[in-house]
Amino acid sequence: MDVGRHPNIELLTLAQLTGLKGRAGDFKATVHLESRRVIADRCTGCGDCAVACPQSTRNEWDLGLGSRKAIYRPYPQAVPSAYLIDIDTCLNSPDHFVCERCRKVCKVEAVEHDMKEEIRELEVGAVIVATGFDEFHPHVMKSYGYGVWQNVMTSLEFERLLNASGPTQGEIIRPSDRKEPRNLVFIQCVGARGEGGRPNCSRYCCMNAVKDALLIKQHQPDVESCTILYTDIRAFGKGFDGFVARAEAEDYIHFLRGRPSKLMELDNDDIEIFVEDTEERKQLRLQSDLVVLSCAGVPPPFSPELAKALRIDTNDIGFFTARYPDRPVETSRSGVFICGSAGGPQVIPDCVAQASAAAAQASILVKEHKLPEPEPVVPEPIDPAAEPRIGVFICHCGANIGRVIKIAELVEEAAKLPGVAYAGEELFACADSGQNSLKDLISEHKLNRVVVAACTPRTHEPVFRKACLEAGLNPYLLEMANIRDQCSWVHHKTRGEAWGKAVDLIRMAVARAAKLQPLQVTEVAVNKQVLVLGGGIAGLQAALDLHALDFEVKVVEAAGELGGQVRQLHGVFPGEGQPATDLVKRFEQSGIPLLLNTHLENITGYVGNFEVTLATGNGSVERTTLPAGAIIVAIGSQLFQPGANWGYDKPNVVTGAELEDILRAGDPDGLLKEGGQAVFVQCVGSRSQTEGYSGCSRYCCPTSVKQSLTLLEKGMHSTVLYRDMRMVGQGAEEYYRQARSQGVLFLRYDEEKPPVMQGKKKVDAVTLFETLLQREVKMNADLVVLATGMVNPEEHSEALRTLLKVPRGSDGFFMELHPELGPVETCIDGVFLCGTIQGPKDITDSLTQASAVAGKVAELLSRDQLYLEPVICEVDPERCRGCGECVQICEYHAPGLVERPDGQLVAEINRALCKGCGTCAVWCPTNAIRACHFTDDQINSMITALFEDYHVTKKE
Repeated sequence: MDVGRHPNIELLTLAQLTGLKGRAGDFKATVHLESRRVIADRCTGCGDCAVACPQSTRNEWDLGLGSRKAIYRPYPQAVPSAYLIDIDTCLNSPDHFVCERCRKVCKVEAVEHDMKEEIRELEVGAVIVATGFDEFHPHVMKSYGYGVWQNVMTSLEFERLLNASGPTQGEIIRPSDRKEPRNLVFIQCVGARGEGGRPNCSRYCCMNAVKDALLIKQHQPDVESCTILYTDIRAFGKGFDGFVARAEAEDYIHFLRGRPSKLMELDNDDIEIFVEDTEERKQLRLQSDLVVLSCAGVPPPFSPELAKALRIDTNDIGFFTARYPDRPVETSRSGVFICGSAGGPQVIPDCVAQASAAAAQASILVKEHKLPEPEPVVPEPIDPAAEPRIGVFICHCGANIGRVIKIAELVEEAAKLPGVAYAGEELFACADSGQNSLKDLISEHKLNRVVVAACTPRTHEPVFRKACLEAGLNPYLLEMANIRDQCSWVHHKTRGEAWGKAVDLIRMAVARAAKLQPLQVTEVAVNKQVLVLGGGIAGLQAALDLHALDFEVKVVEAAGELGGQVRQLHGVFPGEGQPATDLVKRFEQSGIPLLLNTHLENITGYVGNFEVTLATGNGSVERTTLPAGAIIVAIGSQLFQPGANWGYDKPNVVTGAELEDILRAGDPDGLLKEGGQAVFVQCVGSRSQTEGYSGCSRYCCPTSVKQSLTLLEKGMHSTVLYRDMRMVGQGAEEYYRQARSQGVLFLRYDEEKPPVMQGKKKVDAVTLFETLLQREVKMNADLVVLATGMVNPEEHSEALRTLLKVPRGSDGFFMELHPELGPVETCIDGVFLCGTIQGPKDITDSLTQASAVAGKVAELLSRDQLYLEPVICEVDPERCRGCGECVQICEYHAPGLVERPDGQLVAEINRALCKGCGTCAVWCPTNAIRACHFTDDQINSMITALFEDYHVTKKE
C-alpha cells in the first residue's frame, strides 16, 4: 500500500522485463505489459462488474480452494485496487460470443475488452530483482498422496484457509467433507534436503509450521492434537527458539523426529501416516484428519527467461546467484542486484534487510539523479471550538474481526454516540479502497474528527493519519480503537463479551476524539554527517557504502585495529578469501576518518542533530566533540567463554575461534595429528537457559562443518556432536551433505544429557547418549573443539544502552524496532544497528545488514529538513516552581531548567528530544506539565464514557 501511494514510485503490474541493454548506471529496459482490459485510473473497485459476470473459474490466489469471476480483483487488498479481465475465461472473446455484462454495468466506463498489450522502454541506472519463490509441487512425490488423497494439502494452501480473507474466511475445514479437523500432522522438508531432487533447505518451513500449529488453536479451540514431523528444527533467527519453546509447552502440539515413508487414505477420508520415531526407535502409524506438507521453495517458472533477459547467472537449483558469497545482493552483471528469495528461500527479516541493502547499492549508481522532495500536505485549518463531527469507520478485517464480532450491529451502536456524524463499515480499512472511501467520506460529511475501529495503532495508525492528512484533516484528530488484537483475537471463544468490549472501546474512542486538538509538526535542519561505532566488518561495510553515497562518515573503534573477530579467521564459509582483510584494505584506500582506541563518552541532541563526545586513549584521554545526523551501532558481539564443565581447562580442548588461530599459525603446539580424532561439540553457550545465549548463534554449525573438512584435509577424522544441524545460508545444506559423504560423523545429543569429557591431564575420550541410537557412545579424542555461541558484549553494550537509550532484550542484544519489518532501525530515531550487536549471525548476513543500514541512513539524511512528531509534553511556566524533578526523571534529557527574566528557574522541554512518554507529566508535583495528545481531559473523557450508565447487550 505504501508503494502504491508513493509519489516517486511508478507501479507496473501485469508486467515482465524482456530485455536489458547498456551498462550499470545507463540501462535501457524493455518491459512487456499485458492488457488489464480495465482502465485502472477509472476503476473505483466497486465490484459491480464481478457481480454481473456469469463466468467463474479457479481462483489462483486461493490456490484453487475458491473461485473467482472472469473479471476480478486478485484479492481484497490488491494494489492497485482496479479489477482486471482474464480473457481466457471471459465469454466476451473471439472464441465465444459478445457478453459485455461487465461493461454495461460499469458506471465509470472503465471496462475495455479491446485494450491492447503494451511495450515500454525504460531508462534506468540499476535493476533490483525481487521475484521471490514458488512452492514446490509435491504431486511428483507419490508417497505423500498429494492430489490423490483429498485431505493432504500444502502449507501455502493451509495458509489460505487460515487467512481471514481466504476462501473460508479463516475457518479450517477438510476438503473432503468440510468438517473441522481435530488432529493435524505437519510434514517438514517436502521437496527439500534431498527430496524431489532438491538438495537445499528452504529455511522458512520449520518456523512457518510452528506458527501455524499455534494459530490453529486460536481459529478452532476444539483442535485436539497437532504433530510436527521433522528432521532438524531450524529455529535459527532471533527469538525463534523461544517461539519453538512456546509451542512445545502446549499440550496439543507434539514434535516427532521422523520422515514418513508413505501416506494412505482410510475409509473415513482420514490419512494414515507410516513413520519411524527416530528418537524412540519405534515404527508408528499416525492417524490424522488433515495432513499439511511443508513444501520447499523453488524458483518461479519464469526465472530462466528473466535470467537470460538480464544476462545474470543462476545456481544449480535455479535461483539467481550472487557474484561473491559475501556480497549476496550483487549478481554476475554489474548494476543488477537481487534481494529476498530471488536468491533462494529466506525468512522475512533477512528479506527486508537484503531489500534495503540492494536499494543502497543501487543508490550508489543513481546518486546523481535527484528527485524533488514532495511538498508536505498542509491540512485545512480547523476551529478547535467547532462542534465535533466524528466519523466512525469500523473494519471487518476479513474474518479477523468480522467472524467474531457482528460489524453491522457495531455500526448501529456507534451511530448513536454523541458527536457522531457518520458511522460505517469497511471490509479492509487499510486497503486502497478503504483509504479512498475514508477520504471521500471525510469530505462528504464534513468530518472534523475520525475514529477507526480496526487493528493495532502500533502498525496502522500512520496509515490512517496519512489518509486524514490527504483529506485535508489534521492527522492528530484521529483516534483508533483496537477491536482486533484486544477483542476478536483474545476473546474469540466468548463472542458476546467480545462484542460488548468492542462497543466499550469505540465509546471511549469517540469520547476522546471529541477532545482531540490539532497538533503541528516541528521542522528541524539535518546534519549530513554519520558516526559509525565499531570497526568490524559490519561497521566498515556501512561506512564504505555511505562514503560511496557521498556522506561524510567517521568510524570509531574501541580496539587498536580494524576487522573485528572475522580478521582472526583462517578461512570462511562459503567461498574463499578473507572478507575482513579485503574490507580493511578498501577502507584504508577510501580515506574515511578513523579513531582507534576510542569510545563514546556522552551524547546529546536528537535525530539529525546529535552531538557526541568521544574519548581517545587508554592513559591520557583526549576528548573530541563531533556533530552527527545519525549514529550506527556496529560494535559486534563476544564469544561465550566455556568452563571446566565442558573440559575447557584441558590443553587439548579449544574453542572454534582458537582452532582458527591454530590453523592460521600453522599448529605451533602440535594439536593437529595425522590419523587423529577431533570431536566437535555444538551449542556450547547457545540455546541454553543457564549459560550464554538462549537462542541459536547461527554461524556455529556451518563453521564446524567447514573446520571438520579442513581437518580432514590434514589427515584428522572428525565427529560432530549436535542437537540440530542448523545449516544456515546459501549452499550450507549442500556443504553438510559433502561433509557426510567424505566421512565426517554426526552424532546427536540432548540438552539434558550433554557430552561428558573424560581424562585427567587432557581429554582422552568423549561420551554421550546418542538420541537416535538410544545408547551411550564413547569415542577417542585427540582434539575437542567447542563451538561457542555469540553473547552480548556486556562491558561496551551496557554503556551504550545508557547513553543511546536503545533497549536491550532479555538475551542482552540490542532490540530492533520491529523483528521482521525493522531489523536495523531502533526505537530511537536516528540510531541504527547492524551486525551481531543486534543478534548472532554469520558474515554474509552481517554485511547485508550493514548495507541495509547505509540505505536507511541515506534515506533519512538525504532530506534537508526533518518533521518531528508533535506528540510531546509542554510546560506551563506559571505553574512550574523549578524543582527539577522532570529533569532528573526524563530518560531522553528533554527537560531543562532555564532562568526567566525575573530570576525564577522554570522547566523547558526540547521538542526535538521529547518522546511524549508522559513520565514527566505524571511525576510533576504541581501539574505544570501537559502531555499533548494525552491530556487529562482526554483520558478522563474515556473513563467517564466507560463507566457511565450505559447498558450493552451481549451479542451471541
